[in-house]
Amino acid sequence: MTDGTSPMTPDQPAEPQEPATSPATAGAPTSAARPEAATLANAPEPAMPAKHSNTRAWAVAGVALVIALGVGVAVIAASGDDAKPAAGAMASASPSTIAPTTAAPTTAAPTSAAPSPTKTTPPPKPKPPSYKTLTERQWKLIAKNPDAYLGKTYVVYGRVTQFDAATGTDSFRADVAHRRMADEYEYETNTIFNGSESDLDNLVEDDIFRANVTVLGSFSYDTQIGGETTVPMLQVNSIKVL
Repeated sequence: MTDGTSPMTPDQPAEPQEPATSPATAGAPTSAARPEAATLANAPEPAMPAKHSNTRAWAVAGVALVIALGVGVAVIAASGDDAKPAAGAMASASPSTIAPTTAAPTTAAPTSAAPSPTKTTPPPKPKPPSYKTLTERQWKLIAKNPDAYLGKTYVVYGRVTQFDAATGTDSFRADVAHRRMADEYEYETNTIFNGSESDLDNLVEDDIFRANVTVLGSFSYDTQIGGETTVPMLQVNSIKVL
């Protein structure tokens, strides 16, 4: 059936229909549309979809490479900045990562070795006192004021006048002189002597003696007749009966 609005002559051939183009070749000109393309009909032409596919693949690979390079640079920078903190973190690990170790208390074994004695220098022995002999005048000065000669050491001679229960076993009374006298009545100065009991054990009344003494000062005592007298007091360091 023919349309009355577009009459066709019987001799006029119908226009050939253009083949439908696929999306892959939509942009490529056909040989029918472009007469100059007829000379290139025998040359192979790559399909456009493959070209677009390769371009897209290279673009994706380039973007991935850029991202990988950026990540690598960031990792290197981060590792450079964190090198020292990491070392410090390993050196001082937190208690949560390292199990605390409780060392067992150690008890030192008692040593039985005796301490070595320290060498001490013994104190020097005191120098023995020297006992000075007296003249008659010197002895009279001592008898007059014995407190002025306190601590002095001398040699004296005497005769025991009292050594009994009243005086005790470590003291006695004697008449004294500066030297040994020819007569026992020539010993004139009444004197009190103190000494150790062992030194005086062999001494009795009327003995004549020689003694090394130290002056102790003056001494006062009551007499038998109710009075009081003050006499020199001497410490006996050694004594010999003559």
